[in-house]
Amino acid sequence: MQLKYKLFDDLPILPKLLLIPVAPLLFLLLLGTMTYMGLLTFFDDEERLNASYVLQKTAAQYMRSVADLETTFLGYVLTKDERYLNSFEEGKRTLLTFERELAGRLPPEEDPPFRELHRLVTQYVEEKEKYIHNIQNGFPAEAAVYIQSGKSRKMMVEIRDWMKRFDELERQTTKTELAQLSYDQYWAITIMLIGAVVTLALVIVGQAYIAQSIAAPLVDLSKTVSSGGGETVPVIPSLERRDEIGELTRVMGKMSSRIRQDVEELQQSAYALKKLNAYLSTSEAKYRGLVDHAPVGIVMTKGVKVTFSNRYNQQLAGLDPEQEVAPSTFLQRIHPEDRNGVLMTLAQAVAEGRPCETIFRFVHDDGNVRKILSRHVPIMDFDSSDIIYMGFNIDITALESLQVRLNRAENLATLGQVAAGIAHELRNPLVGIGSTAKVLLDEFEVDDAKRREIEVILSETRRLDRIVNEIVDFARVRRLAPTRVDLVQLVDEVSNLLKVRLDEKELSIKTNVSPMISEIHADRDQLRQVLLNVVHNAIDATPTRGEPIQITADELFREERPGIMIRVKDAGHGIPLELLGQVFQPFVTAGKRTGTGLGLAICKNIVEAHGGDIYVTSEVGKGTILGVWMPLEQEPISNKV
Repeated sequence: MQLKYKLFDDLPILPKLLLIPVAPLLFLLLLGTMTYMGLLTFFDDEERLNASYVLQKTAAQYMRSVADLETTFLGYVLTKDERYLNSFEEGKRTLLTFERELAGRLPPEEDPPFRELHRLVTQYVEEKEKYIHNIQNGFPAEAAVYIQSGKSRKMMVEIRDWMKRFDELERQTTKTELAQLSYDQYWAITIMLIGAVVTLALVIVGQAYIAQSIAAPLVDLSKTVSSGGGETVPVIPSLERRDEIGELTRVMGKMSSRIRQDVEELQQSAYALKKLNAYLSTSEAKYRGLVDHAPVGIVMTKGVKVTFSNRYNQQLAGLDPEQEVAPSTFLQRIHPEDRNGVLMTLAQAVAEGRPCETIFRFVHDDGNVRKILSRHVPIMDFDSSDIIYMGFNIDITALESLQVRLNRAENLATLGQVAAGIAHELRNPLVGIGSTAKVLLDEFEVDDAKRREIEVILSETRRLDRIVNEIVDFARVRRLAPTRVDLVQLVDEVSNLLKVRLDEKELSIKTNVSPMISEIHADRDQLRQVLLNVVHNAIDATPTRGEPIQITADELFREERPGIMIRVKDAGHGIPLELLGQVFQPFVTAGKRTGTGLGLAICKNIVEAHGGDIYVTSEVGKGTILGVWMPLEQEPISNKV
């Protein structure tokens, strides 16, 4: 910063501002004194000029008084009228008055001419008084001779000459006074103009000096502050001056130093906070990843309202894990038979503030049902008076299925043993009965009534043998031999095997197999048995010349496992609702006149042995849809129970 003006740098700003009018004020005092003296001289000139004018006027009046005195003297001499005499006396008094005024007003240089004039006028008056006195004493002739001789006129002419000299002297004096007055007037105006210019210059110089002393460091300070560009805090230098600006620079220097320290601390804090945020983000991402990809459904509820659900829980409910869903959606996904029980159990636990455990079912859009074991534990929410519950949902469908399969396997093993014993015990008598019936049948004629009875015995024997075989087939342990199966070819084969039955009822089969899944890895013979049983049931349920039986096959993923959904749809009489849940149980025929009721039970065993699922939907009077879902690939272990 410039330090050019050092004289008043240490003075505070207020005294500096007060110093601005000091020099102009002093000059104005001097100018006022000079102007006052000039005005006094000007007034003296005017006074002398006025005195000269008065003197000239008085001299003129004095001369007129002398002329009037001459006129009254002549009038008295000629007329002897006392009025002229009175006027003469009055003229003398007036003349005396003017003489006194002239004597008091005359300057020294005009005094000798006036004394000579005064002598002549006095002589003139004395002569006139002498002749007036002679006239009063009776000697008017002398006065007449005096007038006729011209002495009076001669003296009057001499008085006028002196009066002209006096007037000329007075005019010269007036002219001199006028010149002096003009000079003094010009000088007074010049002093005032010069004083105004000098005063204005002093004010401007003083303001410029003070402004330079105040504004220059402020401008430099502003440039220094703005030089940082807003990105860095500039260094403010302290000025070696003891006024407010110096104090300001020192304070701003301390402030800039403190701000730089604070900025450095903030930068360090920001860096630490950034690292902490990165760490927290990483931790959050890690724990969120753990929560989202945990093989357990995690759900958070406030009261009985769901506020959070992880990806796996949405999968359990049959929802898209990539999309956000409304909390009420989870409640709608619970099986209608389980929904009220779950809500009541959770509401009671919330009211008592204790953990709770429930088992319910999630129903998917495709009809798949997942059985869930749910346990909720309370967690205190410090930001609210409500109690937050953390729920953990575990899919126990497979466990339940394994348990059912295990129980069924045990039952089937027991039943197999019993069936094997029964078959062993029944087959020998049935063989004997059948052989005997055949021998007896040959002994009777065709039209013999007893032959028909023997044919009935033989037919029932065969039916009993078939029942025994189906019981053994239902109860036996199934061992799979999976191969690559062309599904289209398999459906055609089933259609050909059932062609006779189809022709009897004048029915047809419409097939629609997706080209994406033309092959499936399964046991071909057992899968053919399933299709044969299902299509045969559809043919039995469809009236003669009814609508075609539809067989469709589409790809369908379950739990990220690729599979195939085979649906067989008929337009038959349908299955009553009370029997719909029992169609896969043994010996349930759903009103059929023929059959043992083991066909769908055997189909269920075969499908489950492949790791699949089978279901049925039906509406009385409209038809039935039986669906079979099977994985496209079998597990490495081919032998399954």
